[in-house]
Amino acid sequence: MAPRSTRRGAAVGTATTVALGVLSLLGAGTAGAAPAKVTWDDYYSHFTRTVSNSTPNAGEIITVTTKFERTNSTEEHLYNIKDLHPSCLTYVPGSARMNDTPLDPEVTSGYVGVDFPPNTWIVKNQPASAPVFSVAYKVGADCSRGNNLTTGMRYNGSLGSGDYSTKGPSVSISYLNPGGGDGSSGSVGSLLGGFGSSQ
Repeated sequence: MAPRSTRRGAAVGTATTVALGVLSLLGAGTAGAAPAKVTWDDYYSHFTRTVSNSTPNAGEIITVTTKFERTNSTEEHLYNIKDLHPSCLTYVPGSARMNDTPLDPEVTSGYVGVDFPPNTWIVKNQPASAPVFSVAYKVGADCSRGNNLTTGMRYNGSLGSGDYSTKGPSVSISYLNPGGGDGSSGSVGSLLGGFGSSQ
């Protein structure tokens, strides 16, 4: 049998993005949470990434998770992971975790990364051996509104390395403004200001 490449290529299966909610701009003045999920396979590795709200307002906190699974009997030891994010998302201190274990990550404007000691996190074809990396970000007011902002991840393990920097899920920042000194909470009125207001 030919040896597998130590550098993972494009996912074998097409990534499937599932939007789990819909933002209503004509709602009660705040964006409704719209969780999103993307899954894909690379050889016998299965990955699931989620974002708690894919249509957040500026100033809100979102959580991104990456779940690692195996679909055959070969286990994989995780060495490191980088969660890639737009620079307008700011890491929430203390939020990086693997399952419920707090982590001390490297934080830059483009990623949150963690190196793992040997034999700390092992992925097996078992429900109890599918670790989940999670990190939270605060959405900046400088984020581009209404455009899909790409998220992704890279990691290294005993079976090779994977670069999934554009897998998603993507995040689209709402046009609603964050609350300000006038007591507003990002209401739909800010979207309609150009049409005048009644007296």
